[in-house]
Amino acid sequence: MKWFKSHTFWKIFTINVLLICTVLTLMFIVSRVMLPNISQDQYRQVTDKTVKRMKEQINVVIKDIWSLGDEVQQDPIFLSDDEQEIDKELQKIVNISPYIDSGTIFNVKGYVEHYYPNDLKNMKHVNLSKRKYFQEALRTKKIYLSDVVSADTKHYIVVMAIPILDGQQNVKKVVNLALRIEENKSFQSIFQTFDIGENGYTFIVDRNGRIISHPEKQRIGENAKKNEIVQKTMNHKSGYQRVVNTEGKYFFASFEYIPVLDWGIVAELPVEDIYRPYEMFEKTLWIVSGVTILLLSFFTALYARQIVNPIHKLYELAGQVARGNFNQKIPEREIERGEIGILSKQFNEMISYIRHSKANLQQKENQLQEQKTFLRQVIDINPSYIYAINQKREFILVNESFAMLLGEKSDDLIGQSIDKYQFNLQSDLLYKGAFSNCTQKGTVLEEQFKDSKGNRRWVETAKLPIMNEKQEVIQMLCVSTDITERKKAEEKLRTSEKLAVVGELAAGVAHEIKNPLTSLKGFVHLLKEQHPKDALYIDIMETELERMNGIVEEFLMLGKPQVMKVESLNMQALVQEVCSLLEPEAVEKEVAFIFERDDQLPKVYGDKNQLKQVFINIIKNSIEAMPEGGAIHITIKVKENHLWLQLADEGQGIPSERLTKIGEPFYSTKEKGTGLGLMVSYRIIKAHHAQMTFSSELDKGTSVDILFPIIKK
Repeated sequence: MKWFKSHTFWKIFTINVLLICTVLTLMFIVSRVMLPNISQDQYRQVTDKTVKRMKEQINVVIKDIWSLGDEVQQDPIFLSDDEQEIDKELQKIVNISPYIDSGTIFNVKGYVEHYYPNDLKNMKHVNLSKRKYFQEALRTKKIYLSDVVSADTKHYIVVMAIPILDGQQNVKKVVNLALRIEENKSFQSIFQTFDIGENGYTFIVDRNGRIISHPEKQRIGENAKKNEIVQKTMNHKSGYQRVVNTEGKYFFASFEYIPVLDWGIVAELPVEDIYRPYEMFEKTLWIVSGVTILLLSFFTALYARQIVNPIHKLYELAGQVARGNFNQKIPEREIERGEIGILSKQFNEMISYIRHSKANLQQKENQLQEQKTFLRQVIDINPSYIYAINQKREFILVNESFAMLLGEKSDDLIGQSIDKYQFNLQSDLLYKGAFSNCTQKGTVLEEQFKDSKGNRRWVETAKLPIMNEKQEVIQMLCVSTDITERKKAEEKLRTSEKLAVVGELAAGVAHEIKNPLTSLKGFVHLLKEQHPKDALYIDIMETELERMNGIVEEFLMLGKPQVMKVESLNMQALVQEVCSLLEPEAVEKEVAFIFERDDQLPKVYGDKNQLKQVFINIIKNSIEAMPEGGAIHITIKVKENHLWLQLADEGQGIPSERLTKIGEPFYSTKEKGTGLGLMVSYRIIKAHHAQMTFSSELDKGTSVDILFPIIKK
């Protein structure tokens, strides 16, 4: 009969195990429950007696100190004005009392008038009215015992403030008697020599948690209110408790609150001292238990080895399968009969099935990865901006073109909120109803995007909803095609059509109006000579006729472009000449010209008169934009291969929506303007192969930048 089929073996084994476990359990219960409690109770009696004995000592000391305070308060010498007698009396009190180390006398304003001993001489005439013990004695007219105070002499002291009252019960002086905790031998002999066990000790704290007495002198004055026991004494409680002190060590502590002084006494004993006998017993018990268990385990292992071996083999193979090795099997010769043999055969069958399934899954995964890579490449090489968002307005798909628009990496955008990137100037995707307003067929609309450099791009966006089984929009795919160049072409076409219309109109109007205007100007001049009393009205007529003539001249220039007289020009001299012409008007409106230029400026080719007309037009507009005065900043510098001219005023500025229309025929920001002046200026600048751009900011001014090609030597 095999050993694992023997009932006797299992009975003996079970009885032995139960007996050993029972004995060990009882021993552990006794060691863990009874012994710690016995030790704890014994040491509690010690700490409780220590606390009570110290409390009795404190009461004796306090009784002596209060008696001394009453005697001082009744001493008539302190009411006298004899300085020497007062000093002698103060010295006598300090020398007589074993608990008093120094003394001072304050007047009612808090100034130190008398002191003893001489190490306090620097305090004479010092104002200490802010000291709490002085304020309390002055307020209550009663003797006040302070908390621990860090004195100016760098001592930790306890002060008894004694108000000296006259016959009308008014405070005349305050006598302050101080106990220097670290130096007073009587205090140390009473309160700092209580030892408990090997590592136990006692200490006293005041109402604020500061240590008054401690075997380690360097800890006197330390703030210990973070200690749980100290907090209890500060809350007027007494008792016994296990705590962690400020150094992180476990202690059993007895603590007692002293109402008379509002102090607390704490006697602490380390837990390790209390539990040391128990720990020694427990260590021995652990050794015995360990030896017993090892012996039992050894004999049990001898019988169990035949069962463990095949199970261990299965365990190793299962671990290799878990790590992805599906090529392992249990050899047929090692498969035994019985339940473990059946389990081994089923294990081999499972391995074969998993290997086949994994091969199929790997093949499908490779196909899916190839499709994913292909689709990703198709999306990324597409120049359109392709992105998709979910209902939380987070990016779930971004192609490379869109990522470059935002100046980010496509992977970094996934999971980011669309609200973080203000690229859509229409912002229709950012309002809450974007998903609900999207139809099943989607929508197509024109939008303006802003790239990471601030450039605006026109796009045509198709917004396509992605729905779930309930036909609810859960995601939205957006495909935006850049149509900026098309928009520019359309804008150029519209501008050309406008110019053509203006040119035809200019030819007809100029021909029909020029001669009548000349006649009217002559007749008005004659009327002015014949009717001098109406000169005011005739001057207005002349001004308006001149204005009409200027408009006709602009029409003529548009209708009949003039031949350019190209010559080499000094741009600075030309601009200064224009400023000289307009200086009277600028002075009248308190406008100053401020120049900034490079030392050596190259020359440019151009028609002097036409460019002068452009500069007059721009500078006059700048002067008129500053009715309350200001400055026109004129900058002439070399910028790459061009001569850069900037004319910047400090006027009211032009709104962005109106800035784009500057240069269009019949559009002007002035009430009586025609817009033809800037249109002519644009034509002249273009004829000079130069570029002119406008920029403006409300309430700060408008800037005109012109880039002229430089003459190559």
